[in-house]
Amino acid sequence: MLTGNVAAQFIGLLAAPVITRLYSPEQFGIMVFIQAVAGAFSVIACFRYRSAIVLPKEDSEGYNLFILSMFTVIITSSLLMLFILLFIDPIANITGFQGYKNYLLFIPLVVACSSVKDVLVYFHTRLKKFRIIAISTFLVPFVTASTKIIAALLFTASAFWLIVGNALGSIAAAMFLVYFIVGLFPEIKNNVNLANMKIVARNYRRFPQYNMPTNFVNNISQSLPVFLLTFFYSNEVVGFYGLASLILKRPVSLMSQSLGKVFLQKSSEIQNQGGDLYISLKKTTLGLVAIGFLPFFLLTLGGKWIFGYIFGINWAEAGLYAQVLAPWLFIALINRPSNQIYIVKQKLRFLMYFNYLLIIVRLFSLYLGYLIFHDALYTVLLFSISGVVMNLYFIFNAFVITRKGN
Repeated sequence: MLTGNVAAQFIGLLAAPVITRLYSPEQFGIMVFIQAVAGAFSVIACFRYRSAIVLPKEDSEGYNLFILSMFTVIITSSLLMLFILLFIDPIANITGFQGYKNYLLFIPLVVACSSVKDVLVYFHTRLKKFRIIAISTFLVPFVTASTKIIAALLFTASAFWLIVGNALGSIAAAMFLVYFIVGLFPEIKNNVNLANMKIVARNYRRFPQYNMPTNFVNNISQSLPVFLLTFFYSNEVVGFYGLASLILKRPVSLMSQSLGKVFLQKSSEIQNQGGDLYISLKKTTLGLVAIGFLPFFLLTLGGKWIFGYIFGINWAEAGLYAQVLAPWLFIALINRPSNQIYIVKQKLRFLMYFNYLLIIVRLFSLYLGYLIFHDALYTVLLFSISGVVMNLYFIFNAFVITRKGN
């Protein structure tokens, strides 16, 4: 799993300098906006039943959750397409996407493709086919990057191919995953019916009731800069922000996913044995500080030069966005152990309220930045500062609850 993740990240980073030399910041910005909107709806596409697929002891329940998840993806994507077709002009006006409204029609396609792929990944996780999952994880960026590069060289560079490339990456991975469960189709067919689907939907209703809204709010919170920068400024600005955010978040995401599962297991063990979580949290957090400080410090100082050299002179401005985002993403890197502490300590109510507060703070900082500065870079800077402050409080409070032994 880790190998597949690392390989996927490497392919994405390797292809990025080629793609940025073929496509303009404005085209990249259109893709980033479509992906952000699709990402928000992907969270609710299967009502989060996909997360429950791995839980049942009986395979028959797992099969019914799998088909239920697929069914809800189809229904959600179809309703989303109908809604966009009926209200495409008002949606374009509200989002500031008037000149590119036809691209909004790609949103349901991206939602369906990515959601189906994710459901299949969870089903394979239940089957413990981790090697297959790792290969599918690698396939996504490989097909995505290949499509974007080949299409630009053979046809023309446009936002269309950037979006289609993302969709084809998910489709390729989904087809690969389906191939390895074809033999289970007769068994799935024998165990799945409408009555059983209703039963598992009721038994696991906490996922759409609680897990879905929390994750939806988290996703919207993460995508707020994309939405508001599109509305306040331009797709070119979104392109610069999108590239900077994408490049910086990749190593953060990789380390967080790898460390998070290990630290959660270790912390649970320490908690059950009555050990000192404070010491474990301190050592892990300081370890991440030592790992991340130098690269993020260098990005903060010389992001413009680094991005201009690697991605091309047209993308040097994206380096300025990387400079102002680097402190926030550095703190986001070191807060992963703190997040797991809240789970171990079962401070789930605090997590929920903190995430609600976070989206309000982010919205306020972006709007205030626009009102005061009328400059995209300073708006993102204020957003980054608010992220640093909120994450520092998040980490500080985690240390407090481990010190008190609450």
